[in-house]
Amino acid sequence: MYSKYVFTFIALLIGGLIAVQGSINTQLSSYLRHPLQASFTNFLVGTICLLFINVLLRTGMPKGQELTGIPVYLFFGGILGAIFVSSVVILIPKIGVTTMLGATIAGQMVIATFIDHHGYFNVPVHAASPGRVMGIVLLLAGIFLIQRF
Repeated sequence: MYSKYVFTFIALLIGGLIAVQGSINTQLSSYLRHPLQASFTNFLVGTICLLFINVLLRTGMPKGQELTGIPVYLFFGGILGAIFVSSVVILIPKIGVTTMLGATIAGQMVIATFIDHHGYFNVPVHAASPGRVMGIVLLLAGIFLIQRF
């Protein structure tokens, strides 16, 4: 039970790093010709980092036959990551870090609740309780307050 709170705290810290990442990538884009170049650079550096970590930990690289056996839709995670990072770089200058990340978190919570409730993608089912729904409503209200004041 205690580990649940520790892991939640770690997730909270990682969430904070996303705000830093978005801000850094936005600043990086000011040195390049287009915000998408900052997104590309982000993924290139991330790929090199993950390659280094995989070599260091000796995890090996996936074999071709392993990759061909994976359902195609599971590769869309990379596309979704590129959309997210690119959107952050493009939208932070227009709406600010707080609004951008608040809105993305609220959007994540809406879809996550739907996924949890139905158990899509083989995740354990967690019913959409009134408390969860109210939490999302409060997040949306928070976005409104952030933009309004």
